[in-house]
Amino acid sequence: MGCCRAVTRVLLTMARTVLRGVLPHPDLVRRTRVRHRARNLAASNPWPQDEAAVTGLDFAQLALLRLLSLQHQTRRAVRTRQREAAALLARTSMETCILGLWCLHNTEAVRRLRAAEIKAAPTMLTFLSSIGLIPDAVIRQAVRALGEPGKPPDIRSMAGQIDAKTGGTLAIHLYDLAYRPASQYFTHATSSSLLRHVTRGRRRTVRPANPWTRRAPVRLADACVGLLAGAIAHQVGAPTELFARYAEGHAGRVLPPLLVTSGKGMMRTVSVAGLVRTLKEVRDMKVYLSRTRPDEAPVEREARLRGMYDTLLARLDLHVPPEAVQPVVDHFIAMALAEWDAEFVRRAAQSPSVVDHTGA
Repeated sequence: MGCCRAVTRVLLTMARTVLRGVLPHPDLVRRTRVRHRARNLAASNPWPQDEAAVTGLDFAQLALLRLLSLQHQTRRAVRTRQREAAALLARTSMETCILGLWCLHNTEAVRRLRAAEIKAAPTMLTFLSSIGLIPDAVIRQAVRALGEPGKPPDIRSMAGQIDAKTGGTLAIHLYDLAYRPASQYFTHATSSSLLRHVTRGRRRTVRPANPWTRRAPVRLADACVGLLAGAIAHQVGAPTELFARYAEGHAGRVLPPLLVTSGKGMMRTVSVAGLVRTLKEVRDMKVYLSRTRPDEAPVEREARLRGMYDTLLARLDLHVPPEAVQPVVDHFIAMALAEWDAEFVRRAAQSPSVVDHTGA
């Protein structure tokens, strides 16, 4: 029973996640309402004339305006099948969202953003030195007069600070789910991004493989708009329910690139016959465990369960070293046996005759 439940839960969770990620999610009316209310939240007041009066809320509102623009551009890129552009725009949306949330919840945000601008100024003015117009020393001397340079924390640290302040988990969840993988596959020149130009037949190609679903960038951008708009609305005392539902609805439909990549590989290797055999093996294992007490043949129980998982992995053909898969298999085996033992104890408590019958 425990084995069957563990495998069934994994399969159902994966299936539900994938279906939510790939099926259409029409929301034109709600998106229109969200964008209208978000624009009003972000552009209701003019920018302060006195620089000292600028607050973290002001910068968060600017971030929301930028998010609304990025959301529009991401949708256009997806409609025109510009997949690389859509992924990069979605990643920028995530970064902008986290920065805006950080500005809302960190009292030092404005000062640190200004310090970061001062730190970046010499680099941005280097071209004046390279063409011989102004010496580099003069540029640095002029920039030092603007104030003390510095830099804000990295995006991961910002996300952690946001969730710590709000008691939530969505910022870190979206960062781990989408921002980091998008950086690995699309933004940076990494092994993962370069290997997208190698086909499964080991041929090199100009057109890279797409490790993300077509709609994932749009849903990430939508979630970011709802998340930041809701936080700003809460800060100014405006209704937040519409933004919260919008953010959660789209965040739950963002598939991680690794799941997409591995899922495509599994679809190519798993046959219908192999799936049927797997289900039969799971059923047989359930029957075997139902006839075995927890203290009876523990070594054999684990060995048979491990054999079933090894057979399943062989059918999936994951091209992953066994050492990397072993901890995962060990986890599922331990979970399955623990669930079966708990189920046996529960049934024994309800009907003491179960123990005698099983041991017979």
